[in-house]
Amino acid sequence: MLKTVQLDKKQHDRNNFDCGVEALNVYLAKHASSSDQRSLTKTFVLVDSEQPKRVIGFYTLAYATVSVRDGFPRLKNYPHPVPALKLARMAVDKNFKNHRFGEQLLLECIRKTALAAQPDSPAAVIGLFVDAKEDTVDFYKQYGFIEASCENTHSLYLPIKTCEKTALAMENG
Repeated sequence: MLKTVQLDKKQHDRNNFDCGVEALNVYLAKHASSSDQRSLTKTFVLVDSEQPKRVIGFYTLAYATVSVRDGFPRLKNYPHPVPALKLARMAVDKNFKNHRFGEQLLLECIRKTALAAQPDSPAAVIGLFVDAKEDTVDFYKQYGFIEASCENTHSLYLPIKTCEKTALAMENG
């Protein structure tokens, strides 16, 4: 059975993960755990309960603030930076490509983002942002991400209300 759990450097084999992008491989192997320990990010790994050490894929989330352009949805005339979650990194081991594990990881990110809209959440966010590479933009857009021109970045954005609707649909199967 597949499950997504927080990265544990003592349990998960980070060194044999290979998504085909060296920067992502190095991040998982050498930096993700220390970044998590410093409370800068949280990295989650997709594993099979029968081989829990082997990392199938991973994603890293971080809180961020974004300065949005005039007319940004729900923020008309709001001049301050706003809180958001950022999908900082996501990758699937090349041995597991074409099994929709990237979709599974993204949907889990969206579900976690929706939790920030719950009344008992300790902090609010306006949604989930990702700086998508050119060849992945269509992947994100099929899940409702829209282009968001933010100060100094070009990002895609999934509004918190869309995250909530997606999470609800996931719960209802």
